[in-house]
Amino acid sequence: MNRNRNLEVSVAPMMEVTDTHFRYMCRLLSKRVTLYTEMIVENTILNRLDDLGLFLGYHHTEQPLVIQLGGNNPDKLAKCASIAQEWGYSEINLNCGCPSNKVAGQNFGASLMLEPETVRNCVKAMQRVV
Repeated sequence: MNRNRNLEVSVAPMMEVTDTHFRYMCRLLSKRVTLYTEMIVENTILNRLDDLGLFLGYHHTEQPLVIQLGGNNPDKLAKCASIAQEWGYSEINLNCGCPSNKVAGQNFGASLMLEPETVRNCVKAMQRVV
């Protein structure tokens, strides 16, 4: 068995689990884990600009930290990506896989798999600003 292999471990975004306290604990356990935020919906960010710390705040030891965005509007996601970059996130992830009816019913998450052009437009819009 090769014990020198570099293993990459990611802690997937999980609603009501991967909050800042959970991520902080994970970081204490290992510095080699990629941590993700819970999914944050585009409208949550854009409609709560006065208290973004509630949604985007994190402890500096959580870095590197990936923010997961939920949505399907390229312009809104681009604004959110720009805000996330200002907050110092190391990566931006677009949720295209959450099978929850609550999420997919809003035409994002897993339902985006049925709309590859929408995903392409969203990703291109975010790439333009970050």
